[in-house]
Amino acid sequence: MKNKSDALRPTDAELSEIEGILGYVFQNKTLLRQAFTRRSYTVEYEAKTKRPAPVECNEVLETLGDAVLGAALLSILSRRYGKIAGRGYETDFGEGVFTEIKKNLCDKTALSRIIDGLKLGDGTPFAVLQAVSDGDRSSGNYNARSPKEDLFESILGAVALDCKFDFSVIVPLVERLDDPDRLTVTRAEKDEKTRLKELCEAKKWTLDYPGTDRSGPDHAPTYTVECTINGKKYGTGSGPSKKAAESEAAREALSRLKN
Repeated sequence: MKNKSDALRPTDAELSEIEGILGYVFQNKTLLRQAFTRRSYTVEYEAKTKRPAPVECNEVLETLGDAVLGAALLSILSRRYGKIAGRGYETDFGEGVFTEIKKNLCDKTALSRIIDGLKLGDGTPFAVLQAVSDGDRSSGNYNARSPKEDLFESILGAVALDCKFDFSVIVPLVERLDDPDRLTVTRAEKDEKTRLKELCEAKKWTLDYPGTDRSGPDHAPTYTVECTINGKKYGTGSGPSKKAAESEAAREALSRLKN
């Protein structure tokens, strides 16, 4: 008798529907199936059958997807908030801000939330379609935040391999899947953090955002951040992301310095 873990997920029909949701048709369908295959499945399958699993696990795809996601996000941000002019690339962002924004966009909570929003037509969430061990299926571990982040990155890694790292394919796919609001940074948010940073650099003050408190449920967290200058607290900010909380803290610090 077959074990539950012997059944391949997603099914062929589910793969076709996933392609429609992603807006990308795979040349190699096995890569897409691999993106949904966790190591717990392959280990359990091989232990029970003494045969190689029919599909590799998604760990390598996850690593590729992580790197591709970072590059795609920087491509999107650099295009939206800068331009190549006579003196080279010009942007409203201060030094290091691109890196900080990219880090926040790649946050585990943010990526798992994107996966939560991806469902088949019958309402089946993408996370449920993963091939996992019987134990993980019973415990529900596959539906935790970290595995869902892994799934997002694995899907992106699979797309990258299938399209031979064609960023004219990858970047639009990231824009389709991601929340448009997350990829939009207001000028006020950019200017306040940048202005505070540049002021502190000019005055040779030490600016820091030490520690981050997180509260609330996984699907709607609240981050609280303090802004310190030379070790003294000048502002406190809260928001749905670390970036938003830091922007609010910087705004309060600038107001206090002005007064």
